[in-house]
Amino acid sequence: MLKQVQTNFPLDARGFTLVELMLAAAVLLIALSAAFGMMISQRKAFKEENELIEMAQGSRASVDILLRELRHAGYKVLEQDFLGALSNWVPTEYLPTYPATVNLALNTCPIITEGGGTSPDMITIFMADLKENALAAAAAIGSTTITLDPNAPGFGDGSKFRVNDIIRIGRNAEFGLGQDIEFAKIVAISGNSLTIDTNPMAAGNQGLSTAHPAGEAVMEVNVITYAVINEINDPSCSYHRAGHPVLKRKLNEADYLDVAEDVEDMQIIPHAPPRYKLQLIIRTASRGDYEQVSSDGYKRSEILVDFRLRNFIKSSCLAPEAPVVTSLSGLNSASPCTIQVSWTAATRDIKGQALTSDCAVTDYVVTYAPAPNTRFYTAYPGNTTSCTLNISEILRDANYVTNTYYVSVAAVNAGGLSAYSPEQTISDTSPPTAPQNLTATVNDAAGSSGHSIILTWIGNRPECDVVAYHIYRGSSSGGPYTLIFSDANVNVGAIQSYTYEDNNLPCNTYYYVVKAYDIRYESASSNEASATVADSRAPAGPTGFTAAAVGGTVTFNWTVSIDDPSEGWGDNDVVRYLLYALVDGTEVLLSSTPAGQSSQTIDNPLGYSNFGIKAIDLCGHISDLISTTSCPNPPTVAIGSPSSGDTVAGVVTVSGWANSSRPL
Repeated sequence: MLKQVQTNFPLDARGFTLVELMLAAAVLLIALSAAFGMMISQRKAFKEENELIEMAQGSRASVDILLRELRHAGYKVLEQDFLGALSNWVPTEYLPTYPATVNLALNTCPIITEGGGTSPDMITIFMADLKENALAAAAAIGSTTITLDPNAPGFGDGSKFRVNDIIRIGRNAEFGLGQDIEFAKIVAISGNSLTIDTNPMAAGNQGLSTAHPAGEAVMEVNVITYAVINEINDPSCSYHRAGHPVLKRKLNEADYLDVAEDVEDMQIIPHAPPRYKLQLIIRTASRGDYEQVSSDGYKRSEILVDFRLRNFIKSSCLAPEAPVVTSLSGLNSASPCTIQVSWTAATRDIKGQALTSDCAVTDYVVTYAPAPNTRFYTAYPGNTTSCTLNISEILRDANYVTNTYYVSVAAVNAGGLSAYSPEQTISDTSPPTAPQNLTATVNDAAGSSGHSIILTWIGNRPECDVVAYHIYRGSSSGGPYTLIFSDANVNVGAIQSYTYEDNNLPCNTYYYVVKAYDIRYESASSNEASATVADSRAPAGPTGFTAAAVGGTVTFNWTVSIDDPSEGWGDNDVVRYLLYALVDGTEVLLSSTPAGQSSQTIDNPLGYSNFGIKAIDLCGHISDLISTTSCPNPPTVAIGSPSSGDTVAGVVTVSGWANSSRPL
């Protein structure tokens, strides 16, 4: 007897349907995608914010160190005995060997070494150590040995000084430079005793010219150089990490040490004399979607700091009046890359009084730039009232696409630098001269396809403002022409021949002209040159052609023609392969496949079984047809075990293909 079993489950207690599970999974996937996207976005934002913070910290660190030492530049070293004869005092190893050479003959503090063009400037500072040492015992006139007090604040551990170090002995008198100040170079060290030479230019060690009492101050003179190393002045990345320009500091004989990475540029900009501006450009460590991002994807920060140029001259002369620029010429076909500047001589001081012979102008400073009030480039022509400025470096700077330049002049005398004259402008409105002797020749050398034309031309003369040659091609004489290539491989220093090869040309006659380009203007066209690409030979066809029809598709395989460019040893002019179905002697085009390809699968809804292939070249010549047949697979017949004495029959499955130059 069957019994009905009663359960305690309610009638509507059931599991989720497949649709409900799929909907729940879709909702979960959408939520996870949104969360993942938010996480990626937040991670990217965190990275960019972190780089901005690092850039700001690098900015502060760079500026703090630089400012501290710039403000102390010249501290206790402005005496003429030292600053007026720097080349006598500063050892070679105290100066950097890269990225530029420091000119000690400038006798200023600091010394500004211009990088030239867009290269960063360098700045070299001279200053006495803020911590003083002291003489442990009095030093007599003529003495070549002094003894230091080990208890003096600046003595340290006794290993502070080194041979070749420069020291300053004595203190400044009140209201001016003291008469007891002397400089010396350390020749030898023994414990607390230093052997010194107060005149390195004279033979032997020269002694003190003044007696100094015990307790007299002895200070080390430091030579400090700051330089930015980047891809411009270190293209081989020998001194910096690729993609990460760096601000470096060199102290005395030690090598450069990194101050801050990703400091991209340092420029010294003349300001109200004798003041200058120090400009630092700092960028993020990597590219990102920052606000106000530069075109190259980096976020940059600019820092400007004022500092003063000091020298040992304390003159009663007043600075001269500003000169007046009287003429600007150049930037024309005769001198495309130079500006000729003339100005009036400064003969009066800033109060309008005539300059005496002691206060006469000794030099002029000429500034020029592609933007107003920037004075990025400087020339020092000496004591003259005219000079020629070469703007090649500006023209090579991709950041400045301009045809107007701003020029001003200042005068220098014993009283300092005058104000700069009002800026005068000159514009380049002259295009470069046209290239000459353009020729066009079909390249029929062995191994070539015969479908390329070699162009040669000559730059008319050395033109420093030409940055590229534009190559134009047309299908009829006189144009119209289409720009096909811009050749930036320009040698601006010499007249030379240039070559360009126009490849993969179908059979036709082609007409060419070439124009010079100088960022702003194109030249007139060169002479027109033409050449005709002709080819009477059909290409070799492919080999090993097979076709396998399975279901509603057919798969073709072949070995490319010897004239296929991928082979590299025939005519190299095959451009496509044409695939056909062969129906009662008619060729039905099924597909066209690019050169270099050796297989393709296409739909075969009509059940074609006979197929062919041809190669076509640049001139439209077509190879002979190569054909094949795809045999459909017959059904397989299974044969069971026969009874005794019965006859057995069966079918063997055969598959294969046939290949011939005619339809089967």
